[in-house]
Amino acid sequence: MLIFEKSGKVMPEQDKTNIPLQFAVPNGIEKLIIDYDYSPKTLEDEEKATEMLKKSIEKYLGDTYKAEPKEFMPVKNLITLSLDENGNYRGAAHRQADKQHHEISRDFASVGFEKGEITSGEWTLVLNVHCCACAVSYNVRITGEEKI
Repeated sequence: MLIFEKSGKVMPEQDKTNIPLQFAVPNGIEKLIIDYDYSPKTLEDEEKATEMLKKSIEKYLGDTYKAEPKEFMPVKNLITLSLDENGNYRGAAHRQADKQHHEISRDFASVGFEKGEITSGEWTLVLNVHCCACAVSYNVRITGEEKI
């Protein structure tokens, strides 16, 4: 059963933020399945990437380490997931992959999430924006398997 579905965009001005997506889990769900993807994975504009990297090198490395922007290419967008169940932390998937599939149930949970009963109520999937170098499109689809 479809529980939640959302597509959207994350913009560079949302870099280093968290974007909460709230959804309701009905009674009788024994497994949550989260499918998530975003694109593009890398910033293709080399000029823009070079400027971003120059600023970062200056800010974080200063004169102590002589670095060239090309050493850090390509610039990768990174938007990961974390999950709260009725206000309680249920885990996170801080992975590099731009396509992800996660399952959570009483007896199993994908790495990073806690297994346990799926309770009804307000849940929040959080998009953790670690790096947004350009406009990034995302898709989230959460389905639930009902108890038989």
